[in-house]
Amino acid sequence: MNSLKLKVDLEQLYVLNEFIEEHYPNKDMTLKLIVEEIFVNIVNYSNAEYIIVNVESENYLTIEFIDNGIQFDPTLKEDPETPKSLDEAQVGGLGILLAKNYADEITYTYENGQNHLKIIKKVE
Repeated sequence: MNSLKLKVDLEQLYVLNEFIEEHYPNKDMTLKLIVEEIFVNIVNYSNAEYIIVNVESENYLTIEFIDNGIQFDPTLKEDPETPKSLDEAQVGGLGILLAKNYADEITYTYENGQNHLKIIKKVE
């Protein structure tokens, strides 16, 4: 397993993307979308002091986000109604839904004052 500790800063998304690309060189845009949505939500809403990202790749790619912010289980968040057209679409609110739809599995635990969000995606 490879680990990276990040500051809670949107600028760190570039570092995170390079880290994942280094350990899993794939051009899967859905994976990049999942990583971006989860990371941005943690930065914007968690009040965390740090984010740790663990990456493991075997038959599945596992990305675990760990932060010490406000306890929040995105797997329990009710899915918003999707807009019927681009004209009805609003910015924000669909990130967790997209992550749920594109990942093969998402699990959440809260342990020792930390959120642990694990995303599993099949590796081609």
